[in-house]
Amino acid sequence: MSVDHVLKLYSKTIQSSFLHYGFWDDPENIDLSTLSLQDIKNAQYRYIDHLASFIPSETKTILDVGCGIGGNTSFLLKKGYSLEALSPDSYQKSVIKEKFNRDVTFHHCKFENFKPETLFDLIFESESVCYIDIDKGFKKAREALKEGGYLLASDYFVFFKDHSNSLHFKSSHDMGTYLNSAKENGFELIKQYDQTENTMLTLDYANYFIERFINPTIDYGVYSTNKNFPKVSKVIGWLIAKKWQEKKNQLDLINSELFRKYRKYMIYLFQKN
Repeated sequence: MSVDHVLKLYSKTIQSSFLHYGFWDDPENIDLSTLSLQDIKNAQYRYIDHLASFIPSETKTILDVGCGIGGNTSFLLKKGYSLEALSPDSYQKSVIKEKFNRDVTFHHCKFENFKPETLFDLIFESESVCYIDIDKGFKKAREALKEGGYLLASDYFVFFKDHSNSLHFKSSHDMGTYLNSAKENGFELIKQYDQTENTMLTLDYANYFIERFINPTIDYGVYSTNKNFPKVSKVIGWLIAKKWQEKKNQLDLINSELFRKYRKYMIYLFQKN
């Protein structure tokens, strides 16, 4: 199966075993210019620490769906839970195998295609909900959970749409559709938490980093190429113009104001009826 090269780049860049937005307890009082790589790592750890607080006390066995490179899995193992992990990504498979050896059973497949050999107390979906077909995902969760088992989902959902063609609509599930499907498939929503404001600082920092470091570097590279190799520069510009515009448009996904307009980053705890 394929490799998610964006996640691979992200993990290599920040040198963290976590692949999520992070969680900031006091975001309005943080100066972006003072943030360090360690601050980003601390926010990553705080995310799983906060999310794990929603796990019911009677939980013993967990299926980590969309396990990334094992940061959440490792955290939950240290808390004493019995874990199995799942991901369709080949790079993540290799990392999990190296990190946990045989201590964690790894399922290399999409969740919709998962064939459970045992039933779990809780299914854990951290920023993986958006990759799973809504109805098929809830049906598979019912199949893989014990009676009265739980589904803990943490992800961003679209709650508002207008007539724009925003990329925000394409990278998330519709909130209403998701919650309705949960009810139709026999899941009761017992807890929810809106953590949008606790995650937006990560997007703001990404924009800050791009504006301060990436864009000036690109501008200088373009200037230097135009000056020293004008013909080559013209050809390159012609060849990559469309792709470059597409990449620039994707920066809308890390625009926190647009995120707030269209999406909410929610934690949902469901129980199987």
